[in-house]
Amino acid sequence: MPQAGIDVTGFLTIMASLSAAAQTLVEHVLKKHWPWLDQPKPKDNRRQAAVHVIAGVVGGLLVWSTSLHPLQYLGMTTAGMWTNALAAGVLVSYGGSLFDEGLGAIRAYKKAQESLRKP
Repeated sequence: MPQAGIDVTGFLTIMASLSAAAQTLVEHVLKKHWPWLDQPKPKDNRRQAAVHVIAGVVGGLLVWSTSLHPLQYLGMTTAGMWTNALAAGVLVSYGGSLFDEGLGAIRAYKKAQESLRKP
């Protein structure tokens, strides 16, 4: 049985884009409508949890509304739309810094490979 190709770079690129879009919507649109989200206080875990949940919902809605299938980039071709939306929402909400580091590592690896190929 042939396996689907795995494209980690494509997956990280899509997830980083979704993370940036969700963060932008939360920061510049939703926090304007709900001022209590934009008032950080020390040890304010409820507000931070609410921001993460809202970012996750926004990320899931972005995946669902644009019919993206980010899990297919990891070879999970049988995952349905709701599974993709849920996974993307969780990863977008909590994995923004992970995606940035992952993309940076992949870019550095590719540059190192290119420099080895040059005579």
